[in-house]
Amino acid sequence: MTTPGPGGEADPPPVGWPADGPAYRPVTPPLGPPVAPRSAPGAPPPMAARPQQPPPARSAGGATAAATTGTRSMTVGPPGRKASRRARLTIKRIDPWSTLKFSFVYSLAGLVVLLVAVVALYAIVDAMGVIDSIRSFLNDVEGDKSGGSIADWLGFGRVMTVALVIGCVNVILFTAFATLTAFVYNVCTDLVGGIEVTLADRN
Repeated sequence: MTTPGPGGEADPPPVGWPADGPAYRPVTPPLGPPVAPRSAPGAPPPMAARPQQPPPARSAGGATAAATTGTRSMTVGPPGRKASRRARLTIKRIDPWSTLKFSFVYSLAGLVVLLVAVVALYAIVDAMGVIDSIRSFLNDVEGDKSGGSIADWLGFGRVMTVALVIGCVNVILFTAFATLTAFVYNVCTDLVGGIEVTLADRN
């Protein structure tokens, strides 16, 4: 349907409307590349006509270059060393029962070490011939005696027996002395206070 214009002429129907008669013809777009609209002189070019700038370069750490962003790069130094903590403690009491057990086990370990050392030293001295030399010297000095001589005590069995007896006596004395020391320390702490120790963290 056409509408008469101010001059009496009929205007063409709007685009997209159905044709009312055979006189209507669809408008075909012109062939060729699209023509950019002209802009007024002195106006900035449209967005499509502006040249695209490359993205700013980034460093290995992912920061923008200082010349592009205008900021200075900051370097972070190593963290400062933590101050060591210190604690002052006082030993107020030593348990006599735990002292008894510890000293007994410790003295038993000393007894084993003593026996092993005696066996090793006797084997080395006997292999060097020192034991036989001492026995012959003692036999020449004492002469023929009906009783036992000092050279008889240089046998391996008697040497080990003497070392075992000495070690057992050492176990008893060391255990008793350590337990008595614990009792004396507890009495002294009740009178004058205990021993102060300072503990610190290792850097």
